Amino acid sequence: MLNFLLKHTLQTELSAWFIPLCVIVGLVGAGILYSKKAPWSKNVNRLLFSLRALVLALICFLLIGPLLNQTRFENEDPVAVLFVDNSSSVGQDSTIDIRGTLRTMKDQLESEGLEVKVRNLEEYVNDIDGLNFDAQATDLNDGLKRIRQDFELRNLAAVVLASDGIHNYGSSPQYLTVNYPVYSLGLGDTIPEKDLSIKRINYNKVVYQGNRFPLVVDIFNNGYVGETVRVGVSKGGNVLETQNLTLTGDQQVNSFEFILETEALGVESYTAFIEVKHEESSTNNNRRRAFVETVDSKQKVLIAAQSPHPDVKALNSIISEKEGTEVSIHIKGITKEEPEGPFDLVILHQLPDFEPLDPWLNNWVEKSNTWFITGTGDLTNVNAINGVVNYNNGGQSDNVIGNLNPSFDLFTLNETLSDRASNYPPIKGTFGMFRLNENATIYLYQKLGIAETNRPLLSIRNDEERKVAVFSGSGFWKWRLQESGFYGEAELFDELFEKFIQFMATKDDKRNFRVRSIQSQYYENEGVEFNTEVYNQLFEKVYDYNIDLKITNAEGVTSEYNYVNALGENYTIKGLTAGIYQFVASASVTGKREEARGTFSVEKLALEDVDLTANYQLLRNISNNSGGKFFKADQADELLTAVGNLNAKPIARSSQKLDPIINSPWLLALIALLLSAEWFTRKYNGSY
Repeated sequence: MLNFLLKHTLQTELSAWFIPLCVIVGLVGAGILYSKKAPWSKNVNRLLFSLRALVLALICFLLIGPLLNQTRFENEDPVAVLFVDNSSSVGQDSTIDIRGTLRTMKDQLESEGLEVKVRNLEEYVNDIDGLNFDAQATDLNDGLKRIRQDFELRNLAAVVLASDGIHNYGSSPQYLTVNYPVYSLGLGDTIPEKDLSIKRINYNKVVYQGNRFPLVVDIFNNGYVGETVRVGVSKGGNVLETQNLTLTGDQQVNSFEFILETEALGVESYTAFIEVKHEESSTNNNRRRAFVETVDSKQKVLIAAQSPHPDVKALNSIISEKEGTEVSIHIKGITKEEPEGPFDLVILHQLPDFEPLDPWLNNWVEKSNTWFITGTGDLTNVNAINGVVNYNNGGQSDNVIGNLNPSFDLFTLNETLSDRASNYPPIKGTFGMFRLNENATIYLYQKLGIAETNRPLLSIRNDEERKVAVFSGSGFWKWRLQESGFYGEAELFDELFEKFIQFMATKDDKRNFRVRSIQSQYYENEGVEFNTEVYNQLFEKVYDYNIDLKITNAEGVTSEYNYVNALGENYTIKGLTAGIYQFVASASVTGKREEARGTFSVEKLALEDVDLTANYQLLRNISNNSGGKFFKADQADELLTAVGNLNAKPIARSSQKLDPIINSPWLLALIALLLSAEWFTRKYNGSY
């Protein structure tokens, strides 16, 4: 509560000695006007003289810029924040009436002259009845930090933290520095009860169709030593596999590994479960769901070479290390079997040479994204089929290194690694007259020592059907070897070529309407974001289109939404419960109705079900570090006494505000009233 009073003082932009001058100006001006004999009485003349003198003095006074200084004095009552851990683990405490205890504490704090603010983990609430103990995660650090920010300039006397100390999300609060004392009230039970719980599930969130993948279930045992526990995994209500284990240690984590097979594309739900044992304190933590996204088969890359070469080994190392990519190598005259396609990218190393490509290889080149590594020999056949750059070199070459094109924007590179290129050794690059396709983009220029040239070393053409690139030379394996020798790892080389290969192997999406969820998996406390892209017939991004979105859950219930795609904004939906969802987005684009489909999952956070044992030590640490004190639930009265002993007092604050008097409508109205009174008096007495 704020009690205040106002103090007004007057000041001017010029010296205060000008105020008597204004009075003199008013008297002189009125005297000139009313010094002559008038048709009215002397009393009327004196009245008119006074009115005119006052008006002239006021107008003159306004010309010197008078300012009204308003000083506001306020008494700000001390504030206490009742910070309540509203997580579900606190709500399960049946030993005390939590709401009744908090309500009594709030009333008593207010009787001590404190203004009480009630806050849960996420926001401030109006009263205790507005608390719902259903939060699925506890982030005490975030709550304490936000209180510090909210009351940075306020008269905050203390924070009363009512919690069980089970902190399971975000940074640890016991090392947070705050500028207020925290008095903790410990809730819950510190004695562990008999329980089996799934502590975590470890699995790959993305797997490839046709592959098997591991799913590891970690369970925590408390009180069931010597007993056999049964753990399993189910899908769609059908049990896929179970395992039994006799528990040998108390309060230990035991792991169960299940090898599962992927099936349909999209997001699928698997449920890990523990068979319920007798006298378990909670069964909510006996089941957890895992959402696995199954994607299409791996990207396939073919490297076809004229002969064995260190470049091929360097490329194979980069491609093989990337998950989801499969590489096949075919050496002319050595590899007998034709590799099985289709291929997302075909890399030709010094092919075609003086002979045309084999028909099977030429077939894949015509249908796939292709990267030519020319070498420095006869380029006649390469020039004929690449469509990117044509070199007339006559067998000539130069010792060059790569110089990154500063305006290249198809993908970005880590600038902090660029200095490493100065240590790269020269390699053989094509020299001679060249003709570059007008639609081609240069990724790397040729650099001769310190001299930069406009000759392309690595160039790309990306048309509507496929991507083609040409490396005009060979021997870049030396770059990788040199960087590894200098720095112990070839980060720059791997990034240069890994991102390039990823770009070349990826098929461009040419649809005019695209909608995708930013992530394939979300938690219940997160909003599901949808990114929308709309293109016109010239394939330019356009905005302000009306988008219809339908989301269907696993039970077949559909919810409909509508939004407009805006520049730089994603559409967000909150409040979805755990499960697998399919969405269909549609819009009228380029004269027809376009659709985009996808799947995503929402997972229950469920952190509050893992550990139900109160952690009073954490609360003690928070209070001790802040200058407060810890109390148990049955010591609430002692806590209130400790807060009362702070003897928090209101703080007097003052603020000043300067306003030009000329902005006051009352003063202008007074001048108008005086002039009107003068005019009326003159007219009433027979003169204008």
